[in-house]
Amino acid sequence: MAQTHRCPEPSCSFFNQVLPHNAKICPMCGTSLAQAVQAPAMVASAAHHAQISAPSPQLSSKINNQERPQLKLLHPNKQSFVLLRESGTIGRQSLANGMRPDIDLTGLPHAGIISRTHAHLYWDLAQQAYMIVDDSRNGSYLNDKLLPRGAPHPLNHGDKLQLGQEQLICLQVELSDN
Repeated sequence: MAQTHRCPEPSCSFFNQVLPHNAKICPMCGTSLAQAVQAPAMVASAAHHAQISAPSPQLSSKINNQERPQLKLLHPNKQSFVLLRESGTIGRQSLANGMRPDIDLTGLPHAGIISRTHAHLYWDLAQQAYMIVDDSRNGSYLNDKLLPRGAPHPLNHGDKLQLGQEQLICLQVELSDN
């Protein structure tokens, strides 16, 4: 049976879904896929018989002894948002349960168009690039092009990231050495 990368984390919205063949971590939850190259039946049975937990987030900019740039998103009002880990979410705070995304855009003008978990960001070691995966209702645009929901796309320095149907939230991608 052919083997594929699938997220092993039962609480993840990508749980047991096929992921890009070169993915090292799940783009949704950041769970390592090192031992997740399994046939679908094995993943499903493992989820029912074992509690799998996500690895603790890396706060360092070194991954496998390789440097990764710092990812910063700049808003035109001069606010900046930094991703401190190798993966995280962009969104707005949930007042119902107090959950906050890694990059919380609550308080920005038009923040209501942003989903609570609008998009996921992660460092792809194989591509040496940060990737974005849209998971929103109102869409995300990269350099004026609508991102298909659930598909990873690389982020480059200077890219324009727009969130929402009317593209009301505009952010500039800045990648820098630490």
